[in-house]
Amino acid sequence: MLANEDSSEGFHTQLEQMTAQLVVLERRAKTLAELNRLLSQGSDPLALAQRAVDLVMRATGASGTYVYRWDAESERLVMRVATTGRVASYLGKIKLRLGEGINGWAALMRQTVVIDDAITEDPRFVGLPGIEEEEFRSMLAVPIAVPGGDLLGVFSLYSEQSSRFRKHDVELATEVGVLLANGLTQAEMLDDLRRQSSAARFLLDVSPQATTSLQQCVDELARSVRMQVDADLCVVEMAERSPTRSHCSPGLAFSENVEASVVSAGRRVRSRADLSELVDQMGGRLTKISSSFGAQFPEGAVTCYRTRQFPESAAGLLEALGAQAGVLLSSLRNDSSPTPLAGRLTVAAGQRLPHEILRDLGWKGGASCPILVRLRSAKHMSHLAAEQLSNAMFEVSSLTEGTLVVPSPPLVTVLVPYSPEVLRQFEASLRQVIRHSRLDVAVGIGPPARDADDLLSALDSAESALAWADLLDDPVPVVRHVDVEHLRRLPRVALDIGDELREVAGRFDAVSRYDHRHGTNLAATLDCYLATRCSAVETAKTLFIHRNTLRQRLTRIEEIIGRPVEDFGDGAVASLAARMTFSGDALLSRSPENNGDRAGEKSPTGHAEA
Repeated sequence: MLANEDSSEGFHTQLEQMTAQLVVLERRAKTLAELNRLLSQGSDPLALAQRAVDLVMRATGASGTYVYRWDAESERLVMRVATTGRVASYLGKIKLRLGEGINGWAALMRQTVVIDDAITEDPRFVGLPGIEEEEFRSMLAVPIAVPGGDLLGVFSLYSEQSSRFRKHDVELATEVGVLLANGLTQAEMLDDLRRQSSAARFLLDVSPQATTSLQQCVDELARSVRMQVDADLCVVEMAERSPTRSHCSPGLAFSENVEASVVSAGRRVRSRADLSELVDQMGGRLTKISSSFGAQFPEGAVTCYRTRQFPESAAGLLEALGAQAGVLLSSLRNDSSPTPLAGRLTVAAGQRLPHEILRDLGWKGGASCPILVRLRSAKHMSHLAAEQLSNAMFEVSSLTEGTLVVPSPPLVTVLVPYSPEVLRQFEASLRQVIRHSRLDVAVGIGPPARDADDLLSALDSAESALAWADLLDDPVPVVRHVDVEHLRRLPRVALDIGDELREVAGRFDAVSRYDHRHGTNLAATLDCYLATRCSAVETAKTLFIHRNTLRQRLTRIEEIIGRPVEDFGDGAVASLAARMTFSGDALLSRSPENNGDRAGEKSPTGHAEA
């Protein structure tokens, strides 16, 4: 009888244990299922963290929970979520270093920490203002991190009971920490994608009110940029370049965190001096990012401030937004940059008015040669450089009577009365003035035009010559259209043979590098050998070297380029590749002084050549 009672009691105990285990498993399954549902919704990262720890708190029976997010800029764990209302005022203000306090230790070591009793007596404990942890007996701190990945934060559960968190609670919380890390990473990626998409649609999403006036535009752009960059203050300023331009006050936009007195003071800002005082009123340490905008030279700037550090991506985002803002603002300006002469003549051509436009500009008529001079370096794309270029062109043009100068920064169009001697003298003076000014410019000289009707075509030809000049590395690149007119199909040919040309040039470049390392002259030998259509006799005669020496050099060249020179299928491509590769090589010369034998010159085999 007693044996039966003992057996029955053991059965009931076993049944209770199994039931408890089933309850734990059911609770765990329900918690993880709900968490997966949250992750699939792609919530805001902070909202996701809040709801995830709420799930764990209910499943474990905890009395309270806190979430700290890792801030890479400040290198601190910042409290972002708290379930107890009295701690709400400390959110964003309580910060921990890695290793500081129990939560900091859990984050540093990437380990779950369980304190069964007397939290404040743990040697890792650090008291924090506003958090009365002494009212709790036990706690559980869990790092939010993917194994092998970056730390995203830490969350902690508290209970007023001792030894409240059992093994299955710890396992559940640890698993939630990993899942939450994955969810936060995904949510942040989606947030970045939304921000990038919004930045790409920036101008489309700007309020239509922005185009009603310049002042309205800067105000609206400041609001839009502030939201995109998540700044406390955004300022859009326009550069004041002309006393005749109507004044435009800086556009300002504030976040909800800025004090009302500062916002009120912002309404009185009318200049940069006022703006400086306003920033001082905001107090504290403000971080700042700024980007100027303007197609040719700065037309204004967008500046953002906030108390927290900006992420690294914010500067690039602001630059993209500033460029788009600049386009909209430029379209609203009353005094836009002058249209180049070619553009004016193109518009007037259909109305038969080109000669009237030229006459109004001061053109005297007759045959003229168009010359285009353009700034080509980004560092010279400034208002000062544009003025310096215009002044230089007026200076050189004053030497030739009847010359017309039409500035349209960064381009200056010059019409020179044509005669071969006048053009030669003008080009020489132009080179001297540009060299003295030290401006990085390119010059294209078009063919002479008989009259106003021919001038537009001549300007187009000058533009083609200017494009070629842009490609040159000369100190003062000047190209005449007559010198490149026959090359108009060359870009198409170059594209057609581009792959083969790149491969051959790459091999020949190794020869040039070998020469520079060893003081040899194989590049000149290869160039001459290709120019003579691989004739050893002609090459040796041209270079004044013995044919045995030539054979030694060609052997070494084959070793460097990995194949015989004669094996390159298209001789024209090989010759062009050699000329391109060796054109800037100081060693390349067919003169006897540089290509003949030198006393003590080593052959490719390491022996003095005969």
